Amino acid sequence: MILVDKDIIERSKEIFINGYDEENVKPISYDIHIAEIITEHGNVAEYDLKPQQAIMVKCIEEISVPTDLLIRVENKNSLIRKGITVVSPVYNPGHKTPIYIRVENISPDIFKISKNLSIAQLIFEQLSSNPNHSYDQQVNASFNDEWKYRGLSNYKDYYEERTSKMNQVKKELDEKESSVYTNILTMMGIFVSIFSLIIVNFNNLNSKNLTSHFIFRMNLSLGIIITLFMALIMIFLRKRENDKFLKWLVIVLIFVLIVTLLALSIGLV
Repeated sequence: MILVDKDIIERSKEIFINGYDEENVKPISYDIHIAEIITEHGNVAEYDLKPQQAIMVKCIEEISVPTDLLIRVENKNSLIRKGITVVSPVYNPGHKTPIYIRVENISPDIFKISKNLSIAQLIFEQLSSNPNHSYDQQVNASFNDEWKYRGLSNYKDYYEERTSKMNQVKKELDEKESSVYTNILTMMGIFVSIFSLIIVNFNNLNSKNLTSHFIFRMNLSLGIIITLFMALIMIFLRKRENDKFLKWLVIVLIFVLIVTLLALSIGLV
């Protein structure tokens, strides 16, 4: 059974610790409002929620769920039409806490959320009977009396381990993607190199200065330039953890190129 407006008003002192206002009572629900937005850099009074972004908010209303009720947090029709949705746990009998919800923007526009904004609504459901053990009697009730946001609380290690595994999978996929691009560009580089060598040599067949020494110098210069170009391609496809090695590789290649070109210019090669 769902409580209606007169039931909510009658039991308001039993349900709400702080933040109750009778004006927020609706036919079968109660509107709740943002107290603060929880960000990585601290809690703020307003926030520009970007498209496809989600963020946690703490509400003004604080509840103590009676043992014969459960409380659901539901979306508001007006905000759904704007592309703003909320996700929240079911509040169990015996749960005493401020209301925390995750707000998500699935619209293509930036949406400003701020303190006192009516963000969701509570639905109160009557249970068939009182449970044997309420939420506050559970040993692992990590989110009871959560007057300050605790994040993952006691579940932190468990979920961070799973998150770490997902990060490893993402890293492996990124490496495979990089490997595919590397192979494609390498094959293209080899093709371009061979084609360039053939074209340059054919174009110089009628040159008056065509000697074996000239051909060697010309192909050596072209080969070094192509090698440097392919090395630079490889560098752009590598991950940041190899930056130190790659920087030294670039320095060595540039040094070899300069020395070789100087040698060619003075006729040592």
